[in-house]
Amino acid sequence: MKVNAQEHMLIWNDASVKIIDVRHIGRLNVQRARSYLFPASAFLYITHGSATILLDENEYTVNGFYMLHGGKGSRLDITVADESFRYYLIFYKASLPLSGNPHRLQNMDHQQLPFNLHYGFIPLHPVILHELIQQMLSEWRTQGHLERLHVKTLFYQLIYELLQQMDQQQVSIFGPNLTAQLIRYMQEYYAEPLTLDIMAKAFHYSAPYLSKHFRRDTGSSIIDYLIGIRMNKAGTLLRQTGLTLKEIAVCVGYTDVSYFIRMFKKQTGVTPKQFREELLQASEGSYHPIIRLGSSIAPRKLRRYSRNIDNNYQYHYGEKGDLRMNRSKLPVGITILLCLTLLLSACSSPTNSNGGTGTNPSQSKTESNTNNSGNAVNKNTTTSSEMVTYSAINGEVLIPKNPQRIVMVAGAFTGHLLALGIKPVGTGEESFTSYTEGKLDDVVNIGNDVSYEKILSLDPDLIVVWNDAKTIEELSKIAPTVAVEYGVPMREQLLEFGKMTGREEQAKAWIANWDAKIAKYKPLVQNAVGDRTVSIFDSTSAKEFYAYGSFGRGGDIVYGEFGLKAPPLIQKEAIDSGQGWTKLSLELLPKYAGDYIIISGWTGDDNAAPIFQGKLWDNLPAVQNHRVYYENSRGFVFSDPISLEAQLQFVVDSLTQAK
Repeated sequence: MKVNAQEHMLIWNDASVKIIDVRHIGRLNVQRARSYLFPASAFLYITHGSATILLDENEYTVNGFYMLHGGKGSRLDITVADESFRYYLIFYKASLPLSGNPHRLQNMDHQQLPFNLHYGFIPLHPVILHELIQQMLSEWRTQGHLERLHVKTLFYQLIYELLQQMDQQQVSIFGPNLTAQLIRYMQEYYAEPLTLDIMAKAFHYSAPYLSKHFRRDTGSSIIDYLIGIRMNKAGTLLRQTGLTLKEIAVCVGYTDVSYFIRMFKKQTGVTPKQFREELLQASEGSYHPIIRLGSSIAPRKLRRYSRNIDNNYQYHYGEKGDLRMNRSKLPVGITILLCLTLLLSACSSPTNSNGGTGTNPSQSKTESNTNNSGNAVNKNTTTSSEMVTYSAINGEVLIPKNPQRIVMVAGAFTGHLLALGIKPVGTGEESFTSYTEGKLDDVVNIGNDVSYEKILSLDPDLIVVWNDAKTIEELSKIAPTVAVEYGVPMREQLLEFGKMTGREEQAKAWIANWDAKIAKYKPLVQNAVGDRTVSIFDSTSAKEFYAYGSFGRGGDIVYGEFGLKAPPLIQKEAIDSGQGWTKLSLELLPKYAGDYIIISGWTGDDNAAPIFQGKLWDNLPAVQNHRVYYENSRGFVFSDPISLEAQLQFVVDSLTQAK
């Protein structure tokens, strides 16, 4: 799209800007500078020489004066054509006020703000820009308070001049793709012990932001996607090398071969040994691989912008002035080097006709490289000190046979405990919904983040947490820690909680009671709805929204338990795909709208702009027939037993009382 200078100027006028660094880089002593990630938004202004520059996937051939801009997390690759190459770098942070934004900004996607966009062009008046940037650099190096204020003033002058020139030249701009950046990063570093925290630090975003952004775009967690990449690489090694299972496990980032085998079977349905045996049988007949195998990608080490203890961003330079980003390098052994060699060889071999490049991140929901058995402090409960071994996602964990003081860091699963008659001593913020009102009295709200001090003060004998290796390692020092995964069917998950807490019979009893309710209500609902279709939406923003299959929000009941029909496009894209959801645009709303519409109204934003309004919405048959039903509880997005009980009543009441 073309730059809208007037709109961008209005946004810049409302923005709060902080200059992070101003640098001049010259005389790179290598032809190809190593890649690195922008820690903040940045302008890159080339003044001398020529080079080929990749900013994410956008390639620019530069000669002499050239201006580039990239958002936070952008990846920069420079291939230098001559030694005279010189450029300036200006890093800055810009943000809009949390409240009181003008109405013109409410409908703008965060990724489309001018601070996050990618563009490159040859300025009409390069000398003006050069002089402004030279002044900025000179004042920045002085480091006085007055000079820093002057730098910000000059920066706004630079923005004004840039927007004028870009408007005259009708420069094309591109939105960043953070999800694509993350996927590429995982494809390169899958052999290292990656965690969500490590990736968040590499991209200079918070872990919750990365996780939410990635799941919104893919329907999968970051770690799930990483598992898919690793299993594809493992399949390639099983097919094309004679490495042992232990060696392959190390190659794809696992130190525990038993855990690797379990993850491989969960992804493919067979063990690595069975996978190899079936490959050996391929010569006797046609064979279709169980998982799609893609070619490997040789890692290119990314450089990261670093911060010193004074919180100032700094570059690190070589003796001849070349820019070098220091990055803490995780140790890798000889086995990994061998793996990379073998995988590179595999890339050059003929492609397996049955192969592919896809990953399957949706089959497994959590991962950890840590087996915390024996790491936890053994605690005596008020009733029993007997310990048992529980087989969890994070390995074999020694836990109390009848835990009495459970902390639910993974608060979305608190309903499983409540269904078993157990009240935790502490739980995450997401547990406190209208569905659990009165059920969590005296339970400590530990918040959204992991507060180790608060958890320690609760003296737990068992901790249940989302799967993150670093978090598990730290929490295991407090008490036995068990990881759980999202996406497991409710009945199966509840039985696991029954095993974990010594209440399997209570779990079976709850499931039997649930099945009886479904048997009672299913014919009533099916008779009321008949062959008509049901859509489930949520209101995310005024630009886009989502339709859901069996992904919380009543979908487990509507489509799963009751077997009601979805509109064909939702059936194909959200249900048959196995993804559980699909992203929509308002103009396609009539194609997705069923005869009945259920809307999950909770967005976490008290000031969210309404999107289901206007002529397009008013003309939908479901709207005209008064068959639209809103449920605004936060618990409506969950699939735990307590939330499902409340959703069941809502779904039955809505669909059987419809006009």
